[in-house]
Amino acid sequence: MPTRLAGTVSALLAFFVMSACAASAAPTSVAGQVRVAIDSASRSSDFSATAGRNRFVILNEWEQTKMRNLKAANPALKVLMYKDLSFVATGSDGNVNTGVTTAEADANPSWYLQNTSGERFSPSNYDWMWAADVGNPDYQRRWADNVLGKLQTQGWDGVFVDDANPTMRHHYNVAEVAKYPSDAAYGAATGSALAAIGPKLRGAGKLVIPNFGDWRVYRDVVDPWLDHVSGGMEEQFTKYGRSSTAGYLPKADWELQLGALKTAEAKGKYFLGLAQSGDADGAAARYGWATALLGANGRASFALAADYTSEPASFPEYDYDIGEPTASETTDDSGVHRRAFSKGLVLVNPTNAPVTVTFGGAYSGSGLDRATGAKLAPSSALVLTRDSIAGPTVASQTKPTITTTTTTTTTISPSRGRRRTTTTVSTKVARRGKSSSPARVTRKRASCPAAARSCRVRVSVMVKRAGVLCARGARRVVLRGGRPRTVTVRLSAVSSSARRR
Repeated sequence: MPTRLAGTVSALLAFFVMSACAASAAPTSVAGQVRVAIDSASRSSDFSATAGRNRFVILNEWEQTKMRNLKAANPALKVLMYKDLSFVATGSDGNVNTGVTTAEADANPSWYLQNTSGERFSPSNYDWMWAADVGNPDYQRRWADNVLGKLQTQGWDGVFVDDANPTMRHHYNVAEVAKYPSDAAYGAATGSALAAIGPKLRGAGKLVIPNFGDWRVYRDVVDPWLDHVSGGMEEQFTKYGRSSTAGYLPKADWELQLGALKTAEAKGKYFLGLAQSGDADGAAARYGWATALLGANGRASFALAADYTSEPASFPEYDYDIGEPTASETTDDSGVHRRAFSKGLVLVNPTNAPVTVTFGGAYSGSGLDRATGAKLAPSSALVLTRDSIAGPTVASQTKPTITTTTTTTTTISPSRGRRRTTTTVSTKVARRGKSSSPARVTRKRASCPAAARSCRVRVSVMVKRAGVLCARGARRVVLRGGRPRTVTVRLSAVSSSARRR
């Protein structure tokens, strides 16, 4: 059952300021991104970037219009309908987030799971749902029939099967489940459900991707389930919780998760990995993404999920052109894992100690510029692009071979009494040859609508090379309505260096 992380997510996405640019904006094909939008607040969240950024999106059944719009925008996108396997709930207007409703279970009382006191029970923290007997063949058939009918008539690519669990321990006291009083018994019941449901839906051309609870802990039970389905999710992939300083899994658990990813890929199955943290936690995003890259071979997708409402933040490493793998992942004597790509290198340190690593060449990215080595902190990673042999500097050329594009986004918020509106204005200026202004500053013209008394304006300068963000600067100013003004934005020393290149 996806964890509903607490807290308000900022509407503004945070980005890294990089010290060097990747060679191209085209990301590697071995892994992509996934968005889970199943909380009720996701109905009104922003989906404008979703179709272009993700390989998978998971929505509730009542988001059929959104599903169709996303697929129209990107026909290659796989949109899955969320359905819970192990619990039943009450539907509304034919919509429900479980495969079987309480009304159907009421007509078939044996479909309810009972505790040792002979009573029906709800999972912890989800008191609107009731535990179902996932091992009951009739329940399994009804679940499959209900879900398949909706997948076919509504046009979904497949189903995301939540709570495909090898244990009840996160939802209820295992010993108090009358019919399945052990992990082995409950795991066998879940396995029989997937064996009955998976082939039926897949035979109809639909994807079946369960959320395997505690996959890393129950690898010997869960890995064989992959044979029945299209793939699986590891919900707390590399990290759990909202804290940026806690929640990283121990090395042994991290290695079990990497092994699960590799097993899924070896079986030709999809792997969805969700790391949990704050939406601007770049270190956690890099760590999870790099881990996915270690084992991915085209069927893995990753997200740093601050919640199940908003579009996950984007980070520069997602768009590095590191090329395709030239070898499988290997482990150094220090415990650092690495994988070479045709245009890059990925390193992950899952240990609890800092480790100094060498790259075997000059690389840039993840805060490094043409480095040949670095010190990796515990539970950290680097995604790097290989530097080519340096040619003539920009200053010595009349026409540089690389065009730098500066994008300035000015957000204007005019205030007139109690009324507040927001207008966004974007301009793009391409520079070739020598810049007329120093590399450390950029001058942009900003204005405030004449109808407004004044505006608080944020002028954000993003320097891109071949489509990849490599420098950033910002400044807030106050403007009077109808009076344009040239604003000077200063870049950091690192950013201005990137701009000169």
